[in-house]
Amino acid sequence: MDKHALAVLAAAESWGWPFTQHIERSGEQGDRYTAVTAKLLSCCITESTAYSGSTFVDQFWREFEKCHPKFLTNVRRLEYLLTPVPPEISLSVLFEGVDRNTVNFDPVIQMAVELFTHLGVACTCEQESGESTPDSFSQLALMNAEQLIQMIADGRHKQAALQSFLFKRDGDSCVLTTAPFGQDGVDPILTRMIPNSIHGKPHTLEYIAMLAGTEVRNLVVEHLNGIGNAMNLEWNAQATYESRLYWTIFIEYNLVQVTYTFRKLLRSNHPGPGLIRLRDGDEVPFGKGKDVGRLGGGPLPALCNLRYSICRILRMSGAADIIAQLKDDADDSDFPHVYLASTDFANILTAKLLLNSGQI
Repeated sequence: MDKHALAVLAAAESWGWPFTQHIERSGEQGDRYTAVTAKLLSCCITESTAYSGSTFVDQFWREFEKCHPKFLTNVRRLEYLLTPVPPEISLSVLFEGVDRNTVNFDPVIQMAVELFTHLGVACTCEQESGESTPDSFSQLALMNAEQLIQMIADGRHKQAALQSFLFKRDGDSCVLTTAPFGQDGVDPILTRMIPNSIHGKPHTLEYIAMLAGTEVRNLVVEHLNGIGNAMNLEWNAQATYESRLYWTIFIEYNLVQVTYTFRKLLRSNHPGPGLIRLRDGDEVPFGKGKDVGRLGGGPLPALCNLRYSICRILRMSGAADIIAQLKDDADDSDFPHVYLASTDFANILTAKLLLNSGQI
């Protein structure tokens, strides 16, 4: 059913869904937006096929069936086709006896809005600033694992203790720029695959489960604030990871080992961005610390690949540019800054999209 869904969404790109209207009426900013409503859903469907536990395609059809009384019957007819059919046949079967002008696509559009808000924005925003690293960080770095675990259990300097674990796992330099931490003002920035700000956000966790399955969702919950969801980066690498989605990490498996692979999401034929010395496809050298045997060879593979999937969805659909514009507008606004992953922001964005026919 995923190929049938992709056929419908490919056709929908010419139907004037929300965001398409935004391009036509947004004046000077129009070229900064793309018709992402259908693309966002189709890209998510494509990425979901990599996860055996994904229910995203099923949920898409449940929402689609709400759009017209005949869709329930016609979707069942698609399910019973014994052989693959061309996209035009999928559309013919699905819209048999249906005047498209009478179809109310609001349930599908609402699904795209929630996907954008609860998965796209929430999983890629900058994280809220945590506790500052204490002056005694150098002392923390010398503590053994048992002392650091006890410090975390006592609720003291959790972020600094986690960074110390990462030094013991990955070494004392940035894995992407090779810049040594603590020299020439190069400070480590604790960076997560999945932002810890999604903690307590049931809608985001629901969409993670829908995309990647409940097993991956449970791993996110279990490891959200642990070493399996974190790495130390210097500022240049961290900014292009979280703010602009220029790159991410993909895990390649074989029978012998797990390989952390650097993936460019833009300009894949060029090194960088910025001070990053890796090229697309290069191995990311995690696991170079002194205690790698106890702490593992790098971040949890499932969380790296979940981040990779989400970033690809946003980049390939054009939604990443909209999120970047929202962040820039928030930074330039005279109004108090609204943290992008907050429940208030999600509710405001959802209401604004729906009330303005999908316009931002």
